Amino acid sequence: MLEKHRALLKRIEANLELVAMRGFERIRRAHKQKVLAKLRQTEPVFILGVQKSGTTAIAALLAEATGLPATLDITRAINRPGAKILRRYGVEGFDDFIYRYRKEFSRKIVKEPGLTFDYECLRTYFPKARFVMIMREPKDNIRSILNRLKVPGNLKELDPEEWPELKRSPAWRINLDSSWLGHWPESYVDSLAYRWRLSAETYFSQPEAFILIRYEDFLADKKGIVEGLAQNLGFGIASDVAGKVDNQYQSKGKRVMDYEEYYGGNIACIRQQCGDFSERLGYSSRLPKSTK
Repeated sequence: MLEKHRALLKRIEANLELVAMRGFERIRRAHKQKVLAKLRQTEPVFILGVQKSGTTAIAALLAEATGLPATLDITRAINRPGAKILRRYGVEGFDDFIYRYRKEFSRKIVKEPGLTFDYECLRTYFPKARFVMIMREPKDNIRSILNRLKVPGNLKELDPEEWPELKRSPAWRINLDSSWLGHWPESYVDSLAYRWRLSAETYFSQPEAFILIRYEDFLADKKGIVEGLAQNLGFGIASDVAGKVDNQYQSKGKRVMDYEEYYGGNIACIRQQCGDFSERLGYSSRLPKSTK
């Protein structure tokens, strides 16, 4: 008799847990819909562009100049780098991503390079949003990324386990693999070149929907570009950023005098992937001098 009572209690406990879980899930779904509906009415500015294209400096200075709150990278998502692959294949919805990081999405200025390829989803969930695309000359952009990772540009093959920066960062390893984006790369440089191409394609698919800033123009007149962007967006200038334009927001890279030597055979991938869009953006077909 005692054993029967124990078994009955266990079944009751299991049923109560199930009811509680279902109730919690209903509450979560209702809260998610409320959050998404509220965010849908906001008017954020999304600053897009691949990594090391100048997005952090421009977004930070824009926030400083206007006094508006900004998200400079959704840093909590770095611990879930595989989420972008789950979204890509429909395992996790973009609405779930927004809800998970609703605090970051609630700010007026949102800078996150990882959202560059989610532009269409952003337009769907934030119909009142405005978009800024930052572009940088591709050879220089990719060189800056590789400097950040302390990886040379001329390797035929790259084993992430042999490079400390890649070994400790799954997020960067995913960025060096474009297969999940539908492109089987010839090399890690080819992957980065393809990502640059996708950002250019995103911009040129609807150029009227973006404010375009070239990183090189920003370097030539940082204060003017930032204040011009603020005015273009209809924001007032709350602070003079003249004394802060040279703040270092990311680690400096190393200048390269000869890109043919730096990339070796890998330079062909950049030319093939980026050449047409690079010229449309006004970059010379001649090899550029690198910036930091």
